[in-house]
Amino acid sequence: MESAVLVLLLALPVLLFLAGRSGVRYRWTDDALVVQAGLRRARFPYAATHARLTAQPLGARLWGTQAPGTVTGRFALDRATVHALATTARPAQALVLRRAGQLYYVTPDHPTEHLPRFLPEHAE
Repeated sequence: MESAVLVLLLALPVLLFLAGRSGVRYRWTDDALVVQAGLRRARFPYAATHARLTAQPLGARLWGTQAPGTVTGRFALDRATVHALATTARPAQALVLRRAGQLYYVTPDHPTEHLPRFLPEHAE
């Protein structure tokens, strides 16, 4: 029993690493943006998510991971903290999404084309 637990504990970091290697993927459905980042899946319903474009790159990493094709975790942005679910920390443009009081930084292809799907940032 103890050896099985030891093997599991030793294998866990490798499994988590492999699960996170898939990068960040964006899927646009009829009613939401679905973001898959490793084992994490986030859903942003268009009718309940405010969005704005930004050309500002992510600031200091407070907590998280940066690897090719994957930038996840908490980062500074404009005197605020955002949760990054991005493919890069320095895109030409990104979307800042606000849902349930939380800010998210996402970097899908062609963000200006997808911005109208969401609520405008100034709308309450």
